[in-house]
Amino acid sequence: MRGSKHTFWGLTLMALYLAIPAMVILPSLVTARDNETDRDLNLYETGPTDSMELAEAPMRDEGEIILAEAPGEFEQPAVDAGNAELNGFADTPWMTNYSAVKKRFQDLATAANTPERIEIVMAVEDRYILVKRNDILYRYNFYKSPLNVAKLNNHQLTEEEYDTMEGRLFHVRVILPFIQSKWIGEKLEKTYGQKTRSTVDEETMRGADIWEKPGGFIFQWFEPYNDIAYSRTIDYMSVDMIKTIMAENEKYFDAEERELLRKLIVN
Repeated sequence: MRGSKHTFWGLTLMALYLAIPAMVILPSLVTARDNETDRDLNLYETGPTDSMELAEAPMRDEGEIILAEAPGEFEQPAVDAGNAELNGFADTPWMTNYSAVKKRFQDLATAANTPERIEIVMAVEDRYILVKRNDILYRYNFYKSPLNVAKLNNHQLTEEEYDTMEGRLFHVRVILPFIQSKWIGEKLEKTYGQKTRSTVDEETMRGADIWEKPGGFIFQWFEPYNDIAYSRTIDYMSVDMIKTIMAENEKYFDAEERELLRKLIVN
């Protein structure tokens, strides 16, 4: 996988909106997601290493619920959850520049009066920032237009000027300890209303519940453990940024990914 592999599984999941059998798509998607999540967990627990071995995440029962930061008051029902929009993640709008997001977390991490525990675990300029916030991992993913596309909007653009341009936020993945899926789903429904689609297989307990909101998509992933459905990843993605990526950079995804995303966008 090329430079897009850190977003491949999340973006390709959108193909599940199509009439393609979930049993055909999900095995590869789950493998890709699990591999990336395990790498991030390993960075969080041990720091960057040459060999990214799988890291066991602790299990939590239904009495101990830890939930991700989300737009608005995540612990409280939205005034009109059904009409809730997804114009960013928490107080960070989609398309926010890489440096602005990084500075915000640097400021929060060093603030003397902050009640939160915040740490930037790893950052790759204009690509992603991995943040540990109150024992929850957040991976902020960014996209930067390729040089040839940027020149279409500014024919005089030099490479030096292009180098000063920044990646923009289009995707946030939340990595949790294992929590029973039903409890996370209830919290999400209080904030965003009922899910709009689901690819969860009742027998395998794998797949995702999906929320389609103005401005973005939310994917809550399911995984089985001792015959109970748990979740450890939630994806928040910008609709407009996905469209921009598809229009600007045809080779950002491989041929299969492009075809699936095109079908999603026109639906």
